[in-house]
Amino acid sequence: MIALATMVAIAAIAVLFFLGNQTDCLMCGGPVGSQVAVTAVSLRAADFLTTNAGTFFTCGVAVGSFLMLSNTGTAGNFSVTTAKIDWKGQTTSYSLMAGGTCVVGAAGSARETQNLLFAPTTNLLTNATAGGNFTGFVALANGAILIFAGTFQ
Repeated sequence: MIALATMVAIAAIAVLFFLGNQTDCLMCGGPVGSQVAVTAVSLRAADFLTTNAGTFFTCGVAVGSFLMLSNTGTAGNFSVTTAKIDWKGQTTSYSLMAGGTCVVGAAGSARETQNLLFAPTTNLLTNATAGGNFTGFVALANGAILIFAGTFQ
């Protein structure tokens, strides 16, 4: 029984390792040649409240609450589809605003960095608290998952 539990634990660690390196392995949904990651996290607690209604993000110049995605690889044109934030044991999902585009290009291109922007009226299932730690991920249309963690400002 202990051997089985150990094997399950090792498998779980392996999954976490691959998720942490998701865009440079074939098993994880990311193509070889891409190195897309969340490279900056700046979320303001005052923007994420239960009374807010927003569940969308846009892409643009980093301002307010945002997640920065960067690609240091040669492959590009990855569409961002969703983002999720885990806070206080609950997960809130966000999607790209209708009609919007958010594409991460190859290194050296004009789109090698993209910022996911969250409005000051973004919903969170439990009010955010400044200094509170959260985790989450951004999903790309090709199936790659970009994990991030941060602290609400």
